[in-house]
Amino acid sequence: MSIFEKRYIFTSNRHSKTGMMAFMFGMMALISFFLAVVFCIKDADAMASRMGGAGLLAMVFAFVGIVLGLKALSESDVFPMLPRVGFAVSVISMLLWALVIYIGITGIG
Repeated sequence: MSIFEKRYIFTSNRHSKTGMMAFMFGMMALISFFLAVVFCIKDADAMASRMGGAGLLAMVFAFVGIVLGLKALSESDVFPMLPRVGFAVSVISMLLWALVIYIGITGIG
C-alpha cells in the first residue's frame, strides 16, 4: 500500500434522533440530580419538598431516556454510540435517584 493510496469506507449510517433524545433526557435527569443535591446541601432541608418533586420528575425523565435508548439501540443503520451513552446516563441517573429515595426512606445519614 503506497503512501498516497487512501481507503475510504462510505456508510449509510446516520445518527438516531431517538438516541439523541435519550441522551438529552438522561442528561436532564443527571443534571437535575446534581443541582438538587447541591441545593439541599446549601439550604439544609429548606427546600426538601421541592427537591422531592424535582426528583420525581427527573426519575420520569430517566425512565423515558431508558425506553428511548432501548428503542434507538434496536434501530438499524444508525451509529450506536449516542444511544448507548444515552441509555447509560439514564440508568446511572435512575440508580442515583433510587439511592436518594432509599436513603430518605431508611434515614441513613
